[in-house]
Amino acid sequence: MRKITRVFFTFSLVALIVTSTIGQMVDITFRVDMQEQTPSPLGVHIAGSFQGWVPSATLMTNTFADIWEYTTQLQAGTTIEYKFVNGDSWGSDESVYGDCGAGNGNRQLTIPATNTILESVCFGSCIVCNPPVVDVTFQVDMSNETVDPLGVFVQGSFQDPQWSGQQMTDMGNDIYAITVQIGEGTTHEYKFLNGTTYETVPPACGVGGFSNRSVTVPSTATTLPLVCFSSCEACVNATDISVTFRVDMSDQVVSPEGVHIAGGFQGWNPGSTLMTDMGNGIWEYTTILQSLSYHEYKFINGIIWDDAEIVPWYCNNNSTGNRFITVPESNIVLENVCFGSCLVCNPAPIDVTFSVDMSQVLISANGVNLIGSFQGWDLGNLVAMTDVGNDIYEATVTLGEGEFVEYKFLNGNTFDNAEVIEGGCANFSGNREFFVPSASGALDTDCFGQCGTCVATTYPVELKVYLEGPWNGTDMNKEVFANGDVPASQPFNTAPWNYGGSESFDLSPSEDIVDWVLIELRDAAGGPAFATPDRKVWRRAALLKTDGTIVRTDGTSFPQFTGYIQYDVYVVVYQRNHLSVLSANWIDLEESGTISYDFTTALSNAYGDGQQDLGSGVFGMIAGDSNADGTVDDLDKDVNWTNEAGGSGYLGSDLNMDGEVNNPDKVDYWEPNIGAGTAVPQ
Repeated sequence: MRKITRVFFTFSLVALIVTSTIGQMVDITFRVDMQEQTPSPLGVHIAGSFQGWVPSATLMTNTFADIWEYTTQLQAGTTIEYKFVNGDSWGSDESVYGDCGAGNGNRQLTIPATNTILESVCFGSCIVCNPPVVDVTFQVDMSNETVDPLGVFVQGSFQDPQWSGQQMTDMGNDIYAITVQIGEGTTHEYKFLNGTTYETVPPACGVGGFSNRSVTVPSTATTLPLVCFSSCEACVNATDISVTFRVDMSDQVVSPEGVHIAGGFQGWNPGSTLMTDMGNGIWEYTTILQSLSYHEYKFINGIIWDDAEIVPWYCNNNSTGNRFITVPESNIVLENVCFGSCLVCNPAPIDVTFSVDMSQVLISANGVNLIGSFQGWDLGNLVAMTDVGNDIYEATVTLGEGEFVEYKFLNGNTFDNAEVIEGGCANFSGNREFFVPSASGALDTDCFGQCGTCVATTYPVELKVYLEGPWNGTDMNKEVFANGDVPASQPFNTAPWNYGGSESFDLSPSEDIVDWVLIELRDAAGGPAFATPDRKVWRRAALLKTDGTIVRTDGTSFPQFTGYIQYDVYVVVYQRNHLSVLSANWIDLEESGTISYDFTTALSNAYGDGQQDLGSGVFGMIAGDSNADGTVDDLDKDVNWTNEAGGSGYLGSDLNMDGEVNNPDKVDYWEPNIGAGTAVPQ
């Protein structure tokens, strides 16, 4: 099943008075103002998810002045991403961040329910071109800092050139301020500097990958709240606090230049602050910092940034990748951490038992396996899981206390067989995750591909297929069944099918039944060519009626599949002397709630055009494969037909299924079809 999760954002819109309904197609007019650009001789284009992201395909119209427009029909309620292109190739496209952006340089829009003309926006911006300017006063409290003789500065994206810096005025009482004119509605990032030293902005009020402050300019003059340097709040009476940083280098080869620390408190110089070797791999550095101040830092195994540690996300500030500390109100010696880790070196070993419920999938011949970050996502080093009963598989792995672990279950031994997890237990990468506890134990048993216990979904299986042999021009003949020759128990328990089901019927010969068929569901991504036998998730023997429908052994109701489809579902139909067929198209369970497929209406409905044209726009499975080996060849005649000729009953060489093996079976069906083979991936 295909699911896409998006975060929606709605633009301010100017709506025409035309009523529509969510889900219907509505007219959307996109408008961009190019007055701050020199439009390309190739014109201005729009590219987006609605047109395949082709930068040269969709030319906009210069309707008046500097405004360019493009109108198209889109489905109400859907969400798209797009951008404007000054030319017809990537590289001349805008990058948009802020309130109208999707966070990746694209614009984003949820299509409204009415025909809409969007407000014109400036190329590369969320607002109009040349907005009116507004006085914005920035102010910072330096009372907890020793002010650099060079002075205090503000530096931001609103400056021309950007981030060029402007010196602030000492207003007394350690307050520094400056008033700048900035365009109304624009959003900018900025920072304060003490001389040449940037403040470290806490995540609570920081944005972007460099933890900058941010302001969206209102429509009237404004003075921004007074904040303490490197803080989100006003200054409090700070005290000097002794802070000791400690790092364990036991797992590293220490550089001849020694181990250093770099951070906002020392100007981010990777080679200027040498730590002290305390022995046993522990290095320390003690400094005085102000209480309640926020700082970021890293350890350096050497003296250049190439020697800096890479700090895992779960103990960095998630934007700059640095370690961080808010200084307490008393002296502190930080716990030692392993270089490049959130934990101590060589953490205590903890046995963790993983378990998964495989009751809703057909187990791969390659077994159930565990893969994860703890073994490097290495397919050559999979952790084999053991069936402990009731379709529950388990494996126990020894991990380090406190470690962060990502993992997945595999129904087989390749990433193609990995579960696709739908629900809140999957992280951004689509993996399961947890932190290793301090005591050995077992994780909860989750259903393969699901969060929590298995929730069975039942789908009716409504299929239609014709057989060439018994086809009479209107429907299929039922002589074999009417004669009582069709066995009451399913006949697919031998090679090549080797199906072990116990299906049987107790029906009158007057029922409109032709024969047994075996149906199989395969769960695959990438198209029918990838629906190979290892992707089968379900098999059932069923009865084929004269009108082509497939029913259960009660002769009326449809088969039902209860289970889980991870990717796309395809259906295979087998019959004892006709070539098997595979659906050429995947079946959308989310849309229909039913596994419904009709092979009979088009040759192309079977993968590889693997059917016979029966005339009058009807198509059916190809007759002649009397030994069911997937090919109509000499063996079907020289062995099967020759040995069975003149016989009657339930025989493989009875290709027209009239209850007798004779020349019409050979001449009318075997000879025209010789050389044909099934297109079903074997």
